[in-house]
Amino acid sequence: MTIWKKRSPKSDNPPSQPPPPEKPSLYVMLKKEIAPLRKQGEAPAKVPASFGHYFCDLCNSQYPVEELRQCSICGRWACGNCWMKEYYVCNSCNGIAKLLEAKT
Repeated sequence: MTIWKKRSPKSDNPPSQPPPPEKPSLYVMLKKEIAPLRKQGEAPAKVPASFGHYFCDLCNSQYPVEELRQCSICGRWACGNCWMKEYYVCNSCNGIAKLLEAKT
């Protein structure tokens, strides 16, 4: 007894025109454009004079680690002021994303 459907045989005639190439996603284009500064999961720079504070890589302010987010493109650690919720990336990568969007 077969539970799955059998595939219909493909026609031997090739399509008249090849399908148009797919446009790469914005994330893929950003990953090609931007070299990572930190690996994902790598800790932010610690403030030497403080026990639980770390530096924001963009504005160089001190924050507890709970208030920092790591950019999925470049790996920078950014505070709430240096973070863009639109693409879930840091301000630096967001600027490049806007340029890539305008280009396409």
